[in-house]
Amino acid sequence: MLSATEEVRLVPEWGVIPTIRVQDMAEALALYTGALGFTLERGGADDGNCALVRGDARLMLETPSGFYSDAYDAAIEERLGAKSPNALYFEEADIEGFRERVGAAGARIVDPLAERPWGQREFTVEDSAGNWLTFWAASAR
Repeated sequence: MLSATEEVRLVPEWGVIPTIRVQDMAEALALYTGALGFTLERGGADDGNCALVRGDARLMLETPSGFYSDAYDAAIEERLGAKSPNALYFEEADIEGFRERVGAAGARIVDPLAERPWGQREFTVEDSAGNWLTFWAASAR
């Protein structure tokens, strides 16, 4: 039987941490820690894997760096840069102010700030690798 301390360790700290694969870590970090307001938790421009946080959201940036099996690394290289229709969603309390800061910082906004029928205001940014990041806030009711 496990002690209470050992049982607590079995519960994951985070449910999902997406990994965004990029060619140029320095360029990606400039956007994510600059215009998009993420904080670098681990790694740096010369590392192949970096952990970032923004509020309670977490993600990793990763370059093709030989971390995995040869077959998986080759598949990553092949897919890198391919456009995807998927977007990661990040909640933002001050959506209008954040949109202004992101635009002023020169981030590529691919979908402007707009009201959505599901009760959110949101806009989407594309990074240099073609990944979409949607920032949203609940609409005022």
